Amino acid sequence: MPQEYDSKVNMHLDVNNGLDRVTELVQTRLIESGWRDQVKLACRKAILENGDKHVPTVDELITQITPKARSMVPDAVKRELLHELELILVNVDKIGYSKAY
Repeated sequence: MPQEYDSKVNMHLDVNNGLDRVTELVQTRLIESGWRDQVKLACRKAILENGDKHVPTVDELITQITPKARSMVPDAVKRELLHELELILVNVDKIGYSKAY
């Protein structure tokens, strides 16, 4: 049953370009909220803290910054994303997709 529902959700996202819309919404809201600039500053700070001794690789920066970046996502953005995902799931339940679709 869960796999069938997953395929219905994926079908709905594909048919309605839902994933693109959600991705664009999140990117826009993160930029508007200043989150993106804060993450850039955190990356610069991490690079400068190491000085000339060691320049961190991209993978090292991702490992170091990701937990901090996740915690900096504004609650309003999280709520809006959750609301959008709930709407998608409600629409999947309303529309339903046959296996032959």
